[in-house]
Amino acid sequence: MNIGLPGAGIGGLYYLGCTAIMPIKELYLTLKKPEHKFRYRLVATQLAIAVGIIAGLFLIYQLASGILGVGLSVTEPLSEDAALFYSLLPIMVSFSLLIVILALVELVAFLTNKHECRVEKG
Repeated sequence: MNIGLPGAGIGGLYYLGCTAIMPIKELYLTLKKPEHKFRYRLVATQLAIAVGIIAGLFLIYQLASGILGVGLSVTEPLSEDAALFYSLLPIMVSFSLLIVILALVELVAFLTNKHECRVEKG
């Protein structure tokens, strides 16, 4: 993990995972429940924030690499693409783990088929 970078912590990665699944879940609910309205504006806003976080992380990496000369120190020189991949590997592993956890939580919630408690009025 990168300490101090917004969006690179566990909470930020969890948010990115949730926003990646959000359009799929909204589309599923729209198709399954006719009364559910697809929330275009909410989905678009959340996806825009997620893209901003990813772009910010990439720009911070580029800035740190260019100004501070932060890079990988290995015995054999790596290509620029390989260096970028290996420097972002911890974030990708954490993000993948969070996606698996989120998918399992959503699957369990779907299989348990929780219904809302409906109280009759009157």
